[in-house]
Amino acid sequence: MSLLLFVPFAWFAAACGLLWLSHSRVLARLWHEPALAVPVVIVESDDWGPGPAADGEMLERLARLLAGIRDADGAAAVMTLGVVLGKPDGAAILADDCGSYRRSTLDEPRYTGIVQAMRNGCAAGVFALQRHGLEHCWPASLLACARQNAALRAWLADPDARSEALPSALQSRWVDAAERPSSRLPEGEIRAAVTEEAALFCCLFADVPTVAVPNTFVWDDAVERAWAESGVRWVVTCGRRYEGRTAEGGLQPAARRIVNDETGAGGVRYVVRDAYFEPMRGHRAEQVWQAVAERTALARPTLLETHRENFIASPDIARASLAELGRALEGVCRRHPAVRFLDTAQLGEAFRTPGSPLLMTDTRQRAGVFLRRLLAEPDLSRTLKLSGLRFVLPLVVRMLGRM
Repeated sequence: MSLLLFVPFAWFAAACGLLWLSHSRVLARLWHEPALAVPVVIVESDDWGPGPAADGEMLERLARLLAGIRDADGAAAVMTLGVVLGKPDGAAILADDCGSYRRSTLDEPRYTGIVQAMRNGCAAGVFALQRHGLEHCWPASLLACARQNAALRAWLADPDARSEALPSALQSRWVDAAERPSSRLPEGEIRAAVTEEAALFCCLFADVPTVAVPNTFVWDDAVERAWAESGVRWVVTCGRRYEGRTAEGGLQPAARRIVNDETGAGGVRYVVRDAYFEPMRGHRAEQVWQAVAERTALARPTLLETHRENFIASPDIARASLAELGRALEGVCRRHPAVRFLDTAQLGEAFRTPGSPLLMTDTRQRAGVFLRRLLAEPDLSRTLKLSGLRFVLPLVVRMLGRM
């Protein structure tokens, strides 16, 4: 080999060796992460639960909208509902001077319209239920704070109070945030809470969801083990796991980075939701289209995180949010004719099914996807730039695309 060829070859080999030595675990995770052969889009909407009858009417409107948007296989667009089965019974709690906890749950007659709308949407294939807690807080933490906090007592006194209005730290169900930094919950109490939640799900819907969404993405191994014991197979994440709250109430640094189909405690597997669609905060369909294009290029699914509050705010905001959701999904179908609409459990099953038509099997294509993932991975940015691979790998990707 002439010196002219040897030098760049040696440099490239050394650069790749440096990348492997510095980030071997990240590279292995990115390679083993499933690669989708077609775009997949799921709308994931959290916080649905007890509320006024108007919430049930909005769920019916959402179901009609989704049923009218179909992929190339004729499947309707799907919205997963992160269901919160109960909320604090403020009147009863205040009557006891915050001495004990009482809750109001979806099995009460006043919530029949909401539950029926959820059931109807599931039967039509446009809704899929996910576990989002028996309530959107840890009861003992809420009680402890309410005894000392007039604003929390005012929240409890409001019969129309929504969990979205709670302080962010208290919305983290799976830690004790009464004092901060937060502390871990006893595993026995976690297991009892998960068991109680599963029993109420079964009573209301004759089934227990196999997908769980941690409130504010704060949870730990004890929660995963309890979920797994009660039938959870997939945990929705934002690509990170947070395990507590800081003294200021913010999220502690992430304890773990996550990619699709990695395994957690008890054998649960992860699905990553890292795109956002909150119309009431100014998000528009164009941002959805960009998110789908970016994730499709990386052979990843697009799970759009949205929340109940977009659709139950003032009538004008709710109408605008509904219209923007329709525009976003219709635009996805036009821009990505091969798009598939699934629910999260179906996506998880596809990840675990060798030979699934949703998965990419060609090694050359997978190699190109792997290199694009490297270039998009924030943890690798500095090493790629210093080694020069940041400028060379795009050329390799283009070469693979022409082969």
